[in-house]
Amino acid sequence: MDSLNQFCITRLTFCDNDLIRRGFELAYHDTQHTTNPLEISAKVASFALLDYGLDQAGENGKVLLTITQPWLANASMLPVAKIKDRLVLQLGDDIEPDPITLSALQQIRAKGFLIAIAGYTPDDPRKPLLTGVDIVSVNCQKFILGDLKKLHAELKKYPLTLMASRIESWQAFEKIRAIGFDFYQGGFIGKPELLDTPKNSANRILLVKLMTLLFDDKSSIDKIEKVIEQEPTLFYRLLKFVNSAAYRLPNKIDSLHQAVIYIGTETLRTLVAILVWAKDDHKAYTVLPQILTRAKACELLAKEQGLAPADRYFTLGFLSLLDVALDQPLEKLIRSLSISEEMQKALLEDEGPLADVLNFVRQWEKANWSFLEQHRMFSLERTPLLMQQAQRWALETEQEMQKA
Repeated sequence: MDSLNQFCITRLTFCDNDLIRRGFELAYHDTQHTTNPLEISAKVASFALLDYGLDQAGENGKVLLTITQPWLANASMLPVAKIKDRLVLQLGDDIEPDPITLSALQQIRAKGFLIAIAGYTPDDPRKPLLTGVDIVSVNCQKFILGDLKKLHAELKKYPLTLMASRIESWQAFEKIRAIGFDFYQGGFIGKPELLDTPKNSANRILLVKLMTLLFDDKSSIDKIEKVIEQEPTLFYRLLKFVNSAAYRLPNKIDSLHQAVIYIGTETLRTLVAILVWAKDDHKAYTVLPQILTRAKACELLAKEQGLAPADRYFTLGFLSLLDVALDQPLEKLIRSLSISEEMQKALLEDEGPLADVLNFVRQWEKANWSFLEQHRMFSLERTPLLMQQAQRWALETEQEMQKA
């Protein structure tokens, strides 16, 4: 069983004073009773950021993710604030207000993330953290109305957004709303919603190798890209992530090179680390040689024809077999990537100049000589050499992967 699918991921709505939905809190149920808190929270983060997608998980609202003490020791690895105001890191019960925590919170906030404290009480030992967080939630089931008013008044002395949680009836909501909280959460607006867990997976050994490169300042972008090219699932996830609405890009990114440059090694390092901690399994290697050969053939043919950027054609060939690698409909996968219309038309409608290159490579794979010999891109001398070069490159890449 895929390790991520051992988890049931749920989300619980929270709204404002006018009952307008403002976001969701993601939670989990571990069917395998995993005890490692870092692994648990990493699985949920991996799900929210890469698999399900922040846009789908949050529907343009905020997404609350609980982080545990081990995450604070790695606060420097959290991504930069290109997803600020969307992702809220909620401090788990195990987090204490010591100097390590205070320092970690400064790093997290400096990167633009929002921070929340859940289940705050009047004598809460986490009070020293109030000056370094943004949202505080209060479990309303633990208070009578008068005490809840007092705690609200005390917390309003800080520049905080206050959430009233565990509200289970409309009668209770009406009374608590009169106190003046900013957000409200609980069964009165709906039960937790079960989200579909993803089928995608990633090769953990390869991810560890990629992490090693990302933490090495001497590593080149080319080396990083070569490792990512060996992992269809990670390739797919990164394109999906960078093209999500969270980044608000004016133009869609179609190539791995563009994605790596834009995301930057710091954020990429974080995403890979999340996947490593999540201990995903791998499923896509049986078709990897075919994927790599087709992708490289498209790239080499584009260079031969003077088409630029050539790395975009590598992506084209790579994505064209994604349905085979991930065992999902190609249209569903491509639509979720939100890549450019030109790339989508080439892959799903067989239209445009990109499709011309892809179809040529496909016909070469089928040995359709009657088609190839009539095609303007065919050269009796050059084309076989290009295809052999692509096959050789794919073989060498796969061998390198086996050494990883």
